[in-house]
Amino acid sequence: MELLRIVSMLFVMVSHANFLGIYAPSQNDLAVDPSSTIIRCLIEALAIVAVDVFVLISGWFGINFRIRKLTGLLFQVIFFSLGFFIVFAIASPTMAFTVDKIKGIFLMNGDYWFVKAYIVLFILSPVLNMFVEHATKKQFQIVLISYYVFHTLYGWLMDASVAFTMNGTTALSFIGLYLLGRYLRLYPFKLIKSKKIVDFLIYVGCAFFLAMINVWFLSKGHLITLEGRLYSYASPVVIFASVFLLLFFSKLSFSSKYVNWIASSCFAVYLFHCNGFFFGKYYRDIIRNLYDDISFSVVWIVLYILAIYILAILLDKVRMFLWKHFFCLK
Repeated sequence: MELLRIVSMLFVMVSHANFLGIYAPSQNDLAVDPSSTIIRCLIEALAIVAVDVFVLISGWFGINFRIRKLTGLLFQVIFFSLGFFIVFAIASPTMAFTVDKIKGIFLMNGDYWFVKAYIVLFILSPVLNMFVEHATKKQFQIVLISYYVFHTLYGWLMDASVAFTMNGTTALSFIGLYLLGRYLRLYPFKLIKSKKIVDFLIYVGCAFFLAMINVWFLSKGHLITLEGRLYSYASPVVIFASVFLLLFFSKLSFSSKYVNWIASSCFAVYLFHCNGFFFGKYYRDIIRNLYDDISFSVVWIVLYILAIYILAILLDKVRMFLWKHFFCLK
């Protein structure tokens, strides 16, 4: 499961590089270079599960609310947000000292939507855990079914309650995923007990289905982007794929101190590459330029993504040292 955290964070970077970085493919792209367009649609479909998987993992293990854990999470966020602010304040003062950028240090602007939604989930976790502990299996099922009927119909299909779901980017959506993760762990049923290869094939099948639907829409002249329903975190197909990717990894059995070492810092990869100072100019735009202007662009993009991943992990080890020796609440 720690390996799944690592893979999911890599998927986040790939998704941000693909449809946000390069651009979402168009009808013209499909006509000019169909193979490349189809591959990119499939890559997006395989990677878009990352956010849902992260929250499902929290539900699988359960969040044990502690003030120390909450302050540790906030320290990690501020370490990167303040760190970027200091670097850019030195390198480009006019860029750094804007009201929006200063507010971003303390999560008071539009950056890091995942962090804010997850903090709400973290705060509410004792209430959710209490429900899980005291509800019967049937009550749990009724709540989950009712929730996802509402969430799918009104938050994904019809946008009738879009303010509450925002394509799966709100705390309300995280609550549903958290409860789903808890249910899968506590009440495994026949489909969940299938062989891991079946889980993997279902995940790939869901991704292939999404990709082919995307290609069909493109052939009709419709532009499908990450913000659309197809690749929404609230999409039932994306959630279904996320569940079976989670189940596949849950059935792998091995131990590695290196995997655990990386996984303990993988959230830093999100905080690094999605920072408001860094993402637009130094992630999205660089990947777009690599794709448009350089031979063997895919190789260079992969190397660039891996370099950022490694750098973020190493910086987070510095953060962990500071937290442990100077800031951790005893």
